[in-house]
Amino acid sequence: MSHYFIENPNLLTHERALPLNIFDMDFTFLANNGLFSCDKVDDASITLVKNLPPLEGSLLDLGCGYGVIGITLAKKYGLELTMADVNKLALEYAVKNAQLNKVAVKHAIHSDSFASITGSFDSIVLNPPIHAGKDTMYKMYEESAQHLTHGGAFYIVIQKKHGAESSLKKLRELFARVDILYKKKGCFVIESRN
Repeated sequence: MSHYFIENPNLLTHERALPLNIFDMDFTFLANNGLFSCDKVDDASITLVKNLPPLEGSLLDLGCGYGVIGITLAKKYGLELTMADVNKLALEYAVKNAQLNKVAVKHAIHSDSFASITGSFDSIVLNPPIHAGKDTMYKMYEESAQHLTHGGAFYIVIQKKHGAESSLKKLRELFARVDILYKKKGCFVIESRN
């Protein structure tokens, strides 16, 4: 079985173009086999993007996949974008999609969580890799808390059935303030601040 967070160079190639209209802007995202949500843009990612407050400054799209969250937010708010993913193919597509959608990328980093990431960010966004397990997710939460600027925020989207309640508990251990920005049909968008 292939998972989007594990590199598998033996997957058959089947590139496809996925259209998206959001913020009254048209985007096109290229995706391929072995990438998360390669047949259509993930609904949870769109829910996250649509339910954030206006952002400014620097943005880290952690576990960026092929770049939907970071690219749409960077274009909407003119952010300084860094994208990172453990999957090299995903990162290649994120860079390709940023170019395709005319969004500048400051850094594209091949990294397992924050292993290769330095510095701090005004905002960090994450659609957690549920199937990688809670240990991996919680490590990403912990390290995100350590890589925010003063006043910065960490945003996640998570389904109730995938552990939203336990994620909220963990986030409340790590951050001074945790707010639910959106909660509908079992989907939560959560903002955490130090």
